[in-house]
Order: sequence, then C-alpha cells, then structure tokens
Amino acid sequence: MMITPRIDPAAAKAKFDAGEAVPLDVTSSLVYPAVSHRISGAIRIPPEPIIRGLQAARPVSEILRHFESLPGDREIIAYCT
Repeated sequence: MMITPRIDPAAAKAKFDAGEAVPLDVTSSLVYPAVSHRISGAIRIPPEPIIRGLQAARPVSEILRHFESLPGDREIIAYCT
C-alpha cells in the first residue's frame, strides 16, 4: 500500500473518471448532513467510530472492519469537506 499525502482535485477527478480510483468520503458526521456537494459514487465512512476505536486502543481487526466496503483493486482517495 502506498500512501500519498495530497492530490489536487483535477488529478483526483481524472482518476475517478478513468475508474482508476474510488472516492472515500470521510467528512465528519456533524458536517455531513449540511454538505450538498458530494462526489458521485463516493463510499461514505464516518471517521468518528474509527477515531474512537484508535483512542480506545481497540484491536486492529475491529478497526479494519470499517474499511471492508472498499475495493482492493483500485486506489482510494479520501476527502472531506
């Protein structure tokens, strides 16, 4: 797995349009209901349960369950608003 710290919006959109990457929406659950501009086809994973699991030192397997819906064959580009 390679982690890239940032990607510009135009490059991300090109990857989404080409089917090379999947958008992952990690917008806070407090903000999410007010956001009207979402990326079509994005997978939504709220960050709060993951953060709570990390803070409570939950087992890695428990935290990774939140990511089971992500495809393993494409790049994942996380974003929030």
